[in-house]
Amino acid sequence: MRELAKGGQLKILEKEEVERIHYAVLEVLENAGVKVESEEARKILVNAGCEIEKKKEIVRIPGYLVEESIRKAPKSIRLCGQNKENDIILEGRKVCFGPTCGPTSIIDLDTGEKRDATFRDCEDSCRFADALSNIDFVMPIVSPTDVPSEVLGLYEELATLTGTKKHGLLFAYHEKRLIERQIEMASLVAGGEKELKKRPFLTLYGEPRSPLTLGKNATEAIIVWGKRGLPVIYAPCIIAGATAPITLAGAVVQGVAESLAGNVLVQLENPGTPFIFGAVPQVIDMRYALTTYGSPEAMLMDVAQAQLSDYYQIPLFGTGGVTDSKYPDGQQGIEAGMGILVSALAGQNLIHDIGYLESALAGSFDSLLICDEIISYTKRVLKGIEVNRQTLAPDTISDAFESGNFLQLKHTREFFQKEHILPELIDRSSRKAWEAKGRKELRGRAREKAKKIFGEHRVEFPKDVRRELERIINESKGTKKGVE
Repeated sequence: MRELAKGGQLKILEKEEVERIHYAVLEVLENAGVKVESEEARKILVNAGCEIEKKKEIVRIPGYLVEESIRKAPKSIRLCGQNKENDIILEGRKVCFGPTCGPTSIIDLDTGEKRDATFRDCEDSCRFADALSNIDFVMPIVSPTDVPSEVLGLYEELATLTGTKKHGLLFAYHEKRLIERQIEMASLVAGGEKELKKRPFLTLYGEPRSPLTLGKNATEAIIVWGKRGLPVIYAPCIIAGATAPITLAGAVVQGVAESLAGNVLVQLENPGTPFIFGAVPQVIDMRYALTTYGSPEAMLMDVAQAQLSDYYQIPLFGTGGVTDSKYPDGQQGIEAGMGILVSALAGQNLIHDIGYLESALAGSFDSLLICDEIISYTKRVLKGIEVNRQTLAPDTISDAFESGNFLQLKHTREFFQKEHILPELIDRSSRKAWEAKGRKELRGRAREKAKKIFGEHRVEFPKDVRRELERIINESKGTKKGVE
């Protein structure tokens, strides 16, 4: 099992403020309601006592039903790898990190130029993330442009299943028929659907549409997945000032309401479904009418959501390691570094979007690698300072007082690797040594290391099973209803 660091040290809301946000969430769901585009989902909600405005497809969800569904959701969720050493347990304020799909462009590792992403890039990114020690779960960092859009999610699943032994996330692009095929693919690798349920190595990630709209495909996808008892994420991408209120508290209220509406659905259909809630907060920059991922306002909303997660005792889908910069540079270091640290200190459980560039329009291998290094720093901060007789070291101080230094002492040899991390990308050498190595800046060192990883890291996967997965994808082609 992967050892996870514990966050939760950072809080911005008082207890009464958390409660006020919660009651505002209940008010929104009960009074405004949500537009539900799926007939199946509407029936589930109406049968449970929700009011419906049929012509507008608006369903109003009573507060007691929201709170009852929160109680049914598991407090602890085990997300398995294809091998047990990559299992992670989401609970409390434990934090883990991983990338996500979506960008259709990638910064080419050789040329440094932006280009269209391919399926090969998807496969490479999963294998690359598999090699990074601080990345706990995997999605392709890009979405391919060279495969049929109606089976896009199946190709991303193929890249994830074959490219990593870590837990994988799938995005819910498709209608119910293709979601069933994705479960078929996962079951094939697991050795059957029962085995997949015992050790779920994939989680489905669906998004409601803000404001307050549960789209047909994503909603039916989490119902299908949840019926099998498999873990689901339902998290909107709220944009404060565009698709959500400009105020941070209001944006949090709306995002949490949209997410918890999904929890109501899956708990009604299958009580105890492993559900991960949250929203992906963004802000609109009024100067450019563009969304920004790396803002301090987005980070504040992330912290607030972590406190709601504590209140609900439901694991949280978080965001970190993102930047509005177009390339891995100083801006990326500031925004990604702060985002990772703040999200971890807040105690967000499943921190995704690691390595995003250009407000989620591009992915980058060297960006992901730099973020991996930032995460190592963050985990060390979360670990804190251990205070005991050995670490306080009064005897060692006395010994060194007589000898004049600590370098030769057994205590130093014993603790220097336990107490201190040794970064690989961050350069701590002298200027003379740095110049002798070619005066490489951080991005150059990252590109060099990334190429080494590609040359050395392999993920074994049975060729016959891959052929069966490809068969399922080929049989699934031909529909134009695949992507919502």
